[in-house]
Amino acid sequence: MEWKLTREPLASVATDAIIVFHSKERESTQGMAREIDEALGFRISSLITAGEITGKLGEVTQLHNWGKIPSGRVIVVGLGEGDQTDLHQFRHAIAAASRAAKQKGLKSLGIGCPSSIIDRYNAVDAVQAIVEGIELGTYEHQKYQSETKKRELKSVLISIPQLNEQAAQAGIERGQIFARATNFARYLSHEPANLLTPQQFVDHAKQVAEKRGLDMEVLDESRLADLGMQALLSVARGSEAGARMIVLSYRGAPESTEVLGLVGKGVTFDSGGLQLKPSPFMLDMKEDMAGAAAVLAAMDAIGELRPHSNVLAVIPVCENMVNGQAYRPGDVIRSFSGKTIEVAHTDAEGRIILADAISYAKRKGATRLVDVATLTGAVVVALGHEATGMMSNDEEWADEVKSAARIAGERMWELPMYKEYGIYVESEIADVKNEGGSPAGCIQGGLFLQAFAEETPWVHLDIAGSATAPRESGIFAKGATGVAVRTLIQLAVRFG
Repeated sequence: MEWKLTREPLASVATDAIIVFHSKERESTQGMAREIDEALGFRISSLITAGEITGKLGEVTQLHNWGKIPSGRVIVVGLGEGDQTDLHQFRHAIAAASRAAKQKGLKSLGIGCPSSIIDRYNAVDAVQAIVEGIELGTYEHQKYQSETKKRELKSVLISIPQLNEQAAQAGIERGQIFARATNFARYLSHEPANLLTPQQFVDHAKQVAEKRGLDMEVLDESRLADLGMQALLSVARGSEAGARMIVLSYRGAPESTEVLGLVGKGVTFDSGGLQLKPSPFMLDMKEDMAGAAAVLAAMDAIGELRPHSNVLAVIPVCENMVNGQAYRPGDVIRSFSGKTIEVAHTDAEGRIILADAISYAKRKGATRLVDVATLTGAVVVALGHEATGMMSNDEEWADEVKSAARIAGERMWELPMYKEYGIYVESEIADVKNEGGSPAGCIQGGLFLQAFAEETPWVHLDIAGSATAPRESGIFAKGATGVAVRTLIQLAVRFG
């Protein structure tokens, strides 16, 4: 998509459509919308008076130009409460408007930035939100139908009479990078499991490493065995596709010993193992590698942004399948850390492979950790699809991650890690067991992983709910969301 800046007012811009905003508490049009309204003979005001335009967040109304302005259409989008609208809501409103334009087959858009946003946020963040809203809102998942009608929004013109052009350009560049990375994670997460095997995920990682100049190491099954990574190897035993551990390294602050470690769960298909999932729950298990996709996509963006920080990504990839070699309930596995794991349930496999990955990230020098995983169905019960479940062993580090998420516009909710919950992962025959029944299921996963993070400041992000949108809404297409990508990028930028 091509992005341009202009100081021309929207009323003078010649595009297929222009986007203007209206808020719920306003009884009439304001700012740029007023100028357009006057040019259209107060048709927008008439619809507001009639109650057909309410200003509700994300409400979209399309009007023709009646030959009154150069642009072919006017799209009025609701901003909700207006003065209380934050950048998260602003993105969603813009996404709704741009998606409507794309669905009509429009190729070009003009848009400005409402004064209520400009007054409360800096120009870089405001323009970045515009770019992300449109790039994320118009994204479509890859389809494999013989005849697919492809509609594409090709260009956007941002009217910035009141903004610094240099700041606006910086916002465009950052918005494109953040959105492109998020859409890359969406693409990977949505790919069918037969087209994104562990080895094919490795191939994508190699492309990122070559493109961004990242150091890369791939541990194959022989090397994993030499290192004693029986946790990852055990989960992969039931599949013909071998396990791999991908390690990517970016050194933007070579003088520093601080290293941000990002770990992503990469189960490219999860059958549940011997304790098979019911068929309705297995259908979307191609997306059980959304954490790995988020980490790889974030590294792609980090390599492009080149922040002053050191970032290490460790991504274990495998399938959890069933054959005569598959690991069993009751097995005891020795992990890379030396800790032993009792397998209480074969469908709690993500935490098992993350155990080796977290320990290896520490061995490779990570001083602070964030793992991202579609870990538990319990987090969907607790938080639905709106927020990511978050757990941590370090309050200060948790606050840093929450701040990055707030800036990125991604919702996270911290769950308690009280010692009393530890009883669920205590084992009578091993150091820890991977599942302890239904109570506090999401927290159980966090406590299991904490045993391997140990004293290293660590945050666990359970994205099992937030990785998937059940319906089209705002910046989300139905399906994979690319959640956590923008938070991880923002964290790497702040880490320096």
